[in-house]
Amino acid sequence: MLLSLVSLSFLSMKWIWEISFWLLMIFSFVSLKVFSVDVWGNMEYLFYVDKVCGVLIMLSMWTSGLMMLASYSSVKLSNNKIVYFSNCVLLLCVFMIFFFLMDNVLIFYLFFEMCLIPALFLILGWGYQPERLQAGSYMMLYTVGASLPMLLCIITLGVSSGSYNMFELKYMYMNSLDWYWYWGLFIALFVKLPLYFFHLWLPKAHVEAPISGSMILASVLLKLGGYGILRFMDIFSFKSHYSMIILFGFCLYGSVLTSLVCVGQSDVKSLIAYSSVGHMGVMLGGLITGFMVGWEGSVLMMMCHGLCSSGLFCIGNIIYEKVNSRSMFLFGGMLNYNPILGLLMFLLCACNMGAPPSINLISEIMLFMSLFSFSFIGVIFIFMLVFMGGLYNLLLFVSVQHGQVMSFMKVITVNKSGEILLLMLHVIPLFMFVLNLDFVVSIGV
Repeated sequence: MLLSLVSLSFLSMKWIWEISFWLLMIFSFVSLKVFSVDVWGNMEYLFYVDKVCGVLIMLSMWTSGLMMLASYSSVKLSNNKIVYFSNCVLLLCVFMIFFFLMDNVLIFYLFFEMCLIPALFLILGWGYQPERLQAGSYMMLYTVGASLPMLLCIITLGVSSGSYNMFELKYMYMNSLDWYWYWGLFIALFVKLPLYFFHLWLPKAHVEAPISGSMILASVLLKLGGYGILRFMDIFSFKSHYSMIILFGFCLYGSVLTSLVCVGQSDVKSLIAYSSVGHMGVMLGGLITGFMVGWEGSVLMMMCHGLCSSGLFCIGNIIYEKVNSRSMFLFGGMLNYNPILGLLMFLLCACNMGAPPSINLISEIMLFMSLFSFSFIGVIFIFMLVFMGGLYNLLLFVSVQHGQVMSFMKVITVNKSGEILLLMLHVIPLFMFVLNLDFVVSIGV
């Protein structure tokens, strides 16, 4: 249906924006029922559906619809290549859905790379600054270059075993892969996640991308790496591999360092981008532990971080469209002029720091339990992560909403209904999913 919508967009230019938005929203609600599968999942030819990919597919369609809503003023009202933009969003959504559904490892890799093409077009076509060419080049060189070892490993494994099916490979290579297979398969996923030391392309891409590009990067494209690591760890039984101990240290060390970097940031989008690196490091640490509570917490973290980080980027974009700046030094006293925006920003910052009653709190508790169970040294990093996470979120909120009122802040008094709807569609799921956590956490892996 999404592919037919892409072909329809060339015929009906007038209504394609509204049709795409509403259909993506409807598909998101339909997927709540469709992907409510049992713990073993369902298999159909090349496709495999379980709770993990069901949650991420629902997140992909929900975020794609919100991308259309967020870009209404910058693309639709300014008539900035509307048909091309809607096609980019829809194709990216289709590629991500196929990636999450694939059971063939080679086609899995194919859609992993194909997701880069529409994302690159979004950055190059609708980015804000001239540096978007450099940001797009960084993203392509990092991800495509790091993907070549994974392609070589997949082809070698497939040729030697005679099959590219994930479940057949799982029973052929239970404990027979050495460390070079480990790094060859995972380095592309570390870049995509991104793990600290492989993350330099991400802040640049976020800062230069349009609001839709930042939303889909933070919400779903980073989850491609997390989902790939989860699948490969389950297939090739890397949970007990000795390289996991080294990677565990990288994750926690990198998460603390990126939290420190966030405290020193003055650019709103850059701060949110670095916080994504820290959250994904903790998520990967939970996967490495191999405990069920860590795996469930990682899936829940991917879900809640996709909504929370996307909402914070929307807040940053709304402020940028009104003030024409992303520097926190120029903001102040916004709460006096726009209390509704201040309330929504407070809720999103509270979710980002893991405050109750959001699902972020549940995911962080589960992840911290698994980290502590894996290594007692993790307690030190957990305390630092909790403290630094609260610090940079409070700095973000206080520097924008409180303090001395700037003379040009009156431009931010007017709220459009689309902006409030956009932020509410991020905030409501973050708090409402607490009522039915079983849908997200019962992943059965």
